[in-house]
Amino acid sequence: MSAKGWRWRVGIVLGVICLCQSAIAAEAGRETQPVIHLVSSMDTRLSPLGRWLELVYREAFSRLGYRLDYQGYPGGRAPLLAERGEVDGEIHRAAEYLHQTANLIRVPEPHFQVSYVAYAVKPGLAVQGWLGLGQLPGLRVEYRRGAKHAETMLNEMIKPESLDNIATTEQGLRKLVVGRSDIFVEQELVLEPMLARLRQHSHEFDDVYRAGLLESVDTYAYLYKEHAALAHQLADTLRAMKQEGLIERYRLQAIDMDQ
Repeated sequence: MSAKGWRWRVGIVLGVICLCQSAIAAEAGRETQPVIHLVSSMDTRLSPLGRWLELVYREAFSRLGYRLDYQGYPGGRAPLLAERGEVDGEIHRAAEYLHQTANLIRVPEPHFQVSYVAYAVKPGLAVQGWLGLGQLPGLRVEYRRGAKHAETMLNEMIKPESLDNIATTEQGLRKLVVGRSDIFVEQELVLEPMLARLRQHSHEFDDVYRAGLLESVDTYAYLYKEHAALAHQLADTLRAMKQEGLIERYRLQAIDMDQ
């Protein structure tokens, strides 16, 4: 083989080695990044809403030099872990949650809005807002345990004897279809995909319908108090991502992943 041929082969080998070394270095860099551990309910984590949140905050924290670890927990365990400082915060809460926590601070920029919706099986129910729900007498209303905004609003509108909470979205839907509740309140992006999956396996869920929109609210990440400086940096990053159109792009991507 000519000297030129050898040089060509050696060049290719060296190029491959450099690419491999670059990939290894990049992976090593990711592994050495500090990790931010955020939590939510398991129902939120497994829904398109959870995937949207993960896409948004994985990118936002990456820009700030962190790696995101986002986990879901059943029932009301997530806020307990965050309040005790066993994780770095909660990824998704309403604005007034600031007044319900002693150790978490609100990132001063919402990631996006979510809609709280009333669902029913009983024919003829029409609800307009939280106040409208409270004006419908004799209804048994349920919400998912740990959903603090729904809990706060429903406790103001519904008599204690008519209000209850359940552990999961699926349990709320199952109680609705067997007539053990009249209204189930949940975030639209959490409930709708779950309802679609249940309908694939049983026609008993076909009669569940949307009785009315209760409210659309801004939602925020909350970080443990030691991350106060990071919270403001994160807010600036979210604003930049909104200007770039990334938040909406991630919404569409999260929905597509559920198809």
